[in-house]
Amino acid sequence: MDTLDKVSVGADLHAMLEDLAKCCRILEIFGHGDRIYGHVAMRDPEGRGMWVKRHRISLGEVTNAVDFLLVDFNGKVLAGEGARCLEWPIHAEVMKARPDILFTGHTHPFHCVVYSSVDTPYKPVKGRNFGVPRRYEGSSDLVTTPARGQEIAETLDDGFVLLMRNHGLVFTGRNLVEFLNCAIGIEEACKEMLLAASLNVESRPPEKAEQTEKVGKASHFGNAVWDYYCRVLARAEAAGDMRLAPLPRSL
Repeated sequence: MDTLDKVSVGADLHAMLEDLAKCCRILEIFGHGDRIYGHVAMRDPEGRGMWVKRHRISLGEVTNAVDFLLVDFNGKVLAGEGARCLEWPIHAEVMKARPDILFTGHTHPFHCVVYSSVDTPYKPVKGRNFGVPRRYEGSSDLVTTPARGQEIAETLDDGFVLLMRNHGLVFTGRNLVEFLNCAIGIEEACKEMLLAASLNVESRPPEKAEQTEKVGKASHFGNAVWDYYCRVLARAEAAGDMRLAPLPRSL
């Protein structure tokens, strides 16, 4: 059992945080990096709050469990070293409203941000497992208060993906694979739709029944998909991808 700034972290929790660190680096590779901005969180399995990526480092610079802070749902840091992100209310309020959600993220992927500023209806080129993303039309400013976080949670409702007007993306998951698939899938979907729109042709979304059946079949491949993401990460790290360069612990 490890101790993280006076809080005991058992082997299972430590392994979950190590996987979440991998998840951060995978997100960096798949287009979610935005300098030091963007953050993810995991519900604490012991009910103490949530483990949130520390601020002032990129997603690609999250190397292990030490890069997360234990924060309660009121924003108080209970354990860990480093700065707490300003937008912690996004994670706290979504987790409070959705007990089924274990993972939350907020990033600024390029195509999602562009699409969030467009009033065009969501017309996907390919079916995705999160359905139609919700849209938050409130302020594009940072979400730094519980009240604004509650607006985000209310707009997300029972969905898993939320586009924030002129700002970015909120994505969630009941497990890490679903979490990654939502994040990576919506960025791909927005890129596809923007490309289709640029061709000045009328695209047709997949039939809802077909999409539901397809998603049901694909849901059986969770472990294989996670293994794939980890292989992509391992190859990038072996190749010396500069987006994944480690930093000194003092930052």
